[in-house]
Amino acid sequence: MRAEAQLHLNRAAELLDVARENLEHGHPADSVSRAYYAMFHAATAVLLERGIERSSHGALISAFSEYIVKPGLLDKRYHASLRRAFDERSDSDYFASPRGTPDDAREMILEAEEFVAACDRLVRGPERA
Repeated sequence: MRAEAQLHLNRAAELLDVARENLEHGHPADSVSRAYYAMFHAATAVLLERGIERSSHGALISAFSEYIVKPGLLDKRYHASLRRAFDERSDSDYFASPRGTPDDAREMILEAEEFVAACDRLVRGPERA
């Protein structure tokens, strides 16, 4: 595994912890944001492991679809989860009164945990997982 990919997986795990902590402390919008960034870093790790780098969120999400989901390396639901998390993160970060509830944040964290785990398995490969 490339060292940079490992750093992104480490950051993803850290951000999942922060997402959970934010929810426990009554900050669901910040929880959603951190859950998205956990997914972002996990997707970055998967792409980096294949020599693919992207500089924007939209380009990363598109590349994840093109190089990871379309070839069948991960199920298409992972791309849908990443896309939804990006949209929810935008609402959480940019609106003065985000729509999300604590239940929405819990659901986003669960999706992010599953996404990060799938990316981690893909990067490590079955023999190293």
